[in-house]
Amino acid sequence: MMLDVPVLKVPLGVRRLLGLLMGFGLLVFVLGLWITPERIWPNFLIAEYYLMSLGLGASFLIAVLYVTNAGWGVAFRRIPEAITSTLVAAAVGAVVLIPGIHHLYHWSHQDAVAEDAILQAKSAWLNQEFFILRLALYFLVWIFMSRVIVRNSVRQDLDGDLVYTHRNVRNSAIFIIVGGYTTCLAAIDLLMSLQPHWYSTVFAWMSLAGMFLSGLAIVVVFLVILRKMGYDNVFTTDHLHDLGKLMHGFCFFWVYMWVSQHMLIWYSNIPEETTYYIFRHFGGWGSLSFLNVLLNWLIPFILLLPRVNKRDDKVMMQMAIVILVGRWLDLYIMVMPATFGAEPLLGIWEIGPMVGVLALFFWIVFRALGKRKLVPTRDPYLCESLPQG
Repeated sequence: MMLDVPVLKVPLGVRRLLGLLMGFGLLVFVLGLWITPERIWPNFLIAEYYLMSLGLGASFLIAVLYVTNAGWGVAFRRIPEAITSTLVAAAVGAVVLIPGIHHLYHWSHQDAVAEDAILQAKSAWLNQEFFILRLALYFLVWIFMSRVIVRNSVRQDLDGDLVYTHRNVRNSAIFIIVGGYTTCLAAIDLLMSLQPHWYSTVFAWMSLAGMFLSGLAIVVVFLVILRKMGYDNVFTTDHLHDLGKLMHGFCFFWVYMWVSQHMLIWYSNIPEETTYYIFRHFGGWGSLSFLNVLLNWLIPFILLLPRVNKRDDKVMMQMAIVILVGRWLDLYIMVMPATFGAEPLLGIWEIGPMVGVLALFFWIVFRALGKRKLVPTRDPYLCESLPQG
C-alpha cells in the first residue's frame, strides 16, 4: 500500500536547544569527575542504563509486534525503529563507564576480594576483564539484531516483498529469546552486582518489566509529538488506545515483580537478602520507595482505566511522563543507596547527566526519524493499522 507522508523536519530551535542541553550534561559530567567522582559515577550509571533501557524497550516492542503478526502497530513502527538507534550511543556510554568501575563496584577491588570469602567465590564471574567482555558482547548482540530487523523493514519499502516480513518474524523471535536473556544478565551485572553479597531471582525480571514499560512510554511521547506536528491522520487515537492498554498491563506486571521480590525477601527473612531493603525502607529512601510504586503503578493504573483517557493525547502524554520519571526513580533507588550514602540527594550532579543523556536521546531519534519515511508504506499489514474509510 502506497502512502504519501511528508518527511519529518525538526525545527532549528529544537535542535539548538537539544545541543545546549547536551553540552550542559557533558559539562556537569566532566566537572563531577573532578569535584565529586564518588557521586557523579553512580548518576552516570543511572543515565547510561536509562538510555540503554529506552533503546531495548523499543526493540522488544518491535519484536513483539512482528512475532504476534500485530497489524495495528505497523503505522507507527518507524518510531521504535528510530529509538533503537540510541543503542549505539548507549554502547559508547558503556565504554565511558569503564573508568568508573572501581568507584561503583566493590568486587572490582582486589584487596576487598582477598578479605571476603563470598567475593572470592563469585570472582570467576565478577572480575573486571570478564565484566567488560560481557558488556561488549551484550551490546554487539543488541545492536546487530536490532539493525537486522530495522534494515529488513526499510528494504521492504523498496519492493514490498513479503519475504522481509517473514525474516523479521524469525529474527524477532530470536531477539526476544537472546535479547531477553542478555538483558537480564546486563541487569545483574550493572545493577545487582553493586551489592555483591545480595541476590534476588526476581531482580532481572523486574528490571526487564521496567525496561519494556519505559519503552512503551517513550513511544507514546513521540506519537503524541508527531500528532501535534500534523501527522494525526496517520498516527491515530486507536494507536494511542492500544499502546495505553499495553502500558496499563505492564505497569501491573512491573508491580507484580516488585511485590514478588519484596514479599519473598520479607517472608524468608534471611539476613543477606534483607540488607537490600535496610536503606530503602527507612528515612528518605522509604518515602522514595513509596513514590516509586505510585509513579510506576498506582497513578498510571488508575488514570489509564477509563477508555477515554487512553484516547486522549494530553492524558497519555502525562502518563508517559509519569512512567518515565518513575523509571528514573526506580533506577535511582537501585543504584544510589548501594554506592553513595544513606540519604537521597538531588542536585546538579543528579540532574546534569540525565538532562544531557535525554537531550542526546531526542536528538538521535529525531535525526533517525528524518532519514526515512515515517510510515512503512509497503508493509503488507499497513492497511490494518491505518484509519478505515
